[in-house]
Amino acid sequence: MTTFTETQLVNVKQQFNALDKDGDGLIGENEFIEALKNADRNPEDYDTQAFFASADKNKDGKITFNEFVDACQSLGLAEIFPVSGQPVKRSPEDVDRIFRNFDRNNDGHITREELTEALARQGESPSGSEVQDMMDAADKNKDDKIDREEFSNVV
Repeated sequence: MTTFTETQLVNVKQQFNALDKDGDGLIGENEFIEALKNADRNPEDYDTQAFFASADKNKDGKITFNEFVDACQSLGLAEIFPVSGQPVKRSPEDVDRIFRNFDRNNDGHITREELTEALARQGESPSGSEVQDMMDAADKNKDDKIDREEFSNVV
C-alpha cells in the first residue's frame, strides 16, 4: 500500500476540502460527482457507486477525511498529489461557508468546543493539546475564540 508523506497528506487534505463543497467535513456522492464535472470529467466514465462502496467504510453514505485517505492509499494515489506545499486560495464565500460550519451557534466566533466538534464531524479526534495548538495558532488576539478574520488566515 502507498504511504503518503506529510506534505502529500496536506495535499490530500486540500483535495478533500476542495471536494467538500458544503464544508461539513464529509464528501457526499453528489459533491464527488459535481467535482468531476467541474474538472471537465464525465461522471459516467467513473464508477462512483463502486468508489463510495469501497471508501465509505461505515456505510453512512458520506466519506470522512480518514476514509478518503484510506481510499487514496489503497488506490495508490500518492503520486498524483503534488508535493508543492502551496496553500489553496479560498474565495471569501468559501471561507464564510466553512466558517459557518464551525461556528455552530452563529455568534461570529469559533470556540474550542466548536473546533473540537467540527473536527469530530470530519472523523478526526485530536487531543486536547492539539486543539489548543490549533486555537493558539489561529487566535491572534488571544481572546480564546477564533473570529472570521482569524479563521480566514488559517484556511
